[in-house]
Amino acid sequence: MKKEKPTIMIYSSLTRKKEPFFSIVDGELKMYACGITPYDEIHIGHARQAVIYDIIRLYYEYLGYKVKYVRNFTDIDDKIIKRANDEGKESSQICEFYIKENYKDLELLKVGKATYEPKVTECINDIIEYIQKLISKEFAYVNNGEVFFSVEKFAKYGQLSNRKKDELINSEDSPNKRSNNDFVLWKPNKIGEPYWESPWSKGRPGWHIECSVMANKYLGDEIDIHGGGIDLIFPHHENEIAQSEAYSGKKFARYWVHNGLVMINGTKMSKSLGNFLTVKDALKEYFPEEIRYAILTHNYGSNIDFSKDLFLNARKRMYYFYITLLNMYKIIESTDEEISSNFVPEMADLEKKFVEFMNDNFNTPKVIAEITNIFKELNKIIHSNKIILGEKKGIFKSFLKNLHPISKVLRLFEEDPRRYLTRFNDKILKDRNLNENYLNSKLKDYLSAKLVKDYSKTDNIKDELKLHGISVQDSSESVSWEFIF
Repeated sequence: MKKEKPTIMIYSSLTRKKEPFFSIVDGELKMYACGITPYDEIHIGHARQAVIYDIIRLYYEYLGYKVKYVRNFTDIDDKIIKRANDEGKESSQICEFYIKENYKDLELLKVGKATYEPKVTECINDIIEYIQKLISKEFAYVNNGEVFFSVEKFAKYGQLSNRKKDELINSEDSPNKRSNNDFVLWKPNKIGEPYWESPWSKGRPGWHIECSVMANKYLGDEIDIHGGGIDLIFPHHENEIAQSEAYSGKKFARYWVHNGLVMINGTKMSKSLGNFLTVKDALKEYFPEEIRYAILTHNYGSNIDFSKDLFLNARKRMYYFYITLLNMYKIIESTDEEISSNFVPEMADLEKKFVEFMNDNFNTPKVIAEITNIFKELNKIIHSNKIILGEKKGIFKSFLKNLHPISKVLRLFEEDPRRYLTRFNDKILKDRNLNENYLNSKLKDYLSAKLVKDYSKTDNIKDELKLHGISVQDSSESVSWEFIF
């Protein structure tokens, strides 16, 4: 069944308000998000951005849009050159290695590849042609082999960052600039740096022009959504607007979407402060869905503190979800009888609520809250003695059917619960220096004491296990254990 395309409200950094989304081409989405500079391992901030724009892409696809999504690699940069020189390698070798590592990490986080993932070095001729047009239109000028964009020629400069003119200084320090506000489009190479031939000098492009050109090459003069971190608003995105609109004479991006900053345990993430978290290190400690859950419980535009408490809460919630899913599957498998039931009307509205919340500026925290509330109701049904197995089976199968398309967008709840919980148990037991033999032995002792009504002993076993973060789950049908967090 073809889905209607309801109105999506997007907060645009350009207008600083929510606006209804209208695509340039009906039924299509053209989106660009600034990618990484591949000179080091990607960190948790990169992961957050990649997850956010991947979910936006997946949601539009869910609604039936044909999506063209571009995420670039800035594979020529001062940081890359420095690392290459420090390691005695070519810049291309550094980039090739870290681009591969980027793919490995994002794949583990369930982030799909973009439609196009261009590298700057693949677009040098396009960049040169683009700069030439800006020069011919007198938006750019050449001085001693350097090319600069003349900010005074672009009347709308500053519209995105909402800064005053004296705050619009671009940081490139050069005696060849006519104004401190101007920014570099092409710069001559220094000794030992990679370079390309151009009409102005042997050199390489400036940072800002690269994204304008790659967006134009793969998406055209106009795009629907441009995304990136809030720290890129000035100067990078401000300069992209100036270059792109000076080049084409058209509005560059209809909607500017910016994700918030990242902190670690209350402090801005920084290598020098020792609170820098790479995706690889995060994945050693946490499961991919735990990391995704931690990201999705925050509005994309807000700052996020990747604290231990945040990850611990994500671990507790995902454990709870998968325990619930496992118990549901056990009931489904336990009976051949199936009775259709509308016992929990919220379940029938789940997909409707999902669309409602996602249409409100991609409000994933509300989606997660709604799913959590339904899981609470599911747990009541699991443990209810008033609902027969066949009816429970009908409820659970209906819920899983409704959850499936949502899972495909959020990339949560997708794993087999038994496999997930087996890996989970193995990891947590290892972290706590426990093993299943010890726990099974304690449960055996507990059962023996329970049979002879030695409740003092059962209480002692409960207390002992509680010290290890283990809870005894005792029902009339079985005795098992669960983690306490």
